[in-house]
Amino acid sequence: MNEHFFHVQPEAIAQKKFSLSKEEGLHFLKSLRGEIGEQIWLLDAKGIAYLALVKDTSNGVVSGEITKTFPNYGESPNDIHLILGLIKGRRMDVAIEKAVEFGVKSIQPIIFERCIKKKLNLKRLNRVVVAAAKQSGRSYFPNLSEPLSFLEWTRRRFEGTTLVCHYSSDSYIHDLEFQDLRSVNVIIGPEGDFSPKELTVFQELKIPNVKLSPRRLRSESACSAALNQINQAYQIQNG
Repeated sequence: MNEHFFHVQPEAIAQKKFSLSKEEGLHFLKSLRGEIGEQIWLLDAKGIAYLALVKDTSNGVVSGEITKTFPNYGESPNDIHLILGLIKGRRMDVAIEKAVEFGVKSIQPIIFERCIKKKLNLKRLNRVVVAAAKQSGRSYFPNLSEPLSFLEWTRRRFEGTTLVCHYSSDSYIHDLEFQDLRSVNVIIGPEGDFSPKELTVFQELKIPNVKLSPRRLRSESACSAALNQINQAYQIQNG
């Protein structure tokens, strides 16, 4: 089996033994037609990956031995936290999926003034997070929080650098050489854009405004562009 990743609960690992959940076991046996003796990857969602050997599939329960442990497997050295305006339809799924693939540590949905959508199905979107983390081989699964209003969000304190992405800026992320990119909170607006009042609040909070492209981007495209550019700028900063 070629690098298939499975989510395993930390409590399902003990003394170098593991057992998959019913759902993951079914995926191994039915969808992938896995067999005893195959090597698989396990992800505990807390920051550890394991290389394991399947030893038993009795009664549909897949279990076996841990052969190697890999802390922080598939994780970036920098921490990026996404603050994302609610997007309607499948575009929210795409934005979250790509955010996970690009390595964000957390996702905070925000209800901005011009958001068309006001509610999220967090249970369904958490499945998107898990699927994207497994597909990309991440040992840490990002936390997806309940949506906050913009006012609620402004009352919170954040560690690290905070950036708001908006096409009106004259600066790009790679221009911010003075900014510490080890921990970044990046803000992406909804499809209706930020309101003038919200842009004024960002200015009052002294949050730098950056552009991602000479063209306007959809919110889900802006997520991928911002995260990619932050990762690249961090790598340049740190050699």
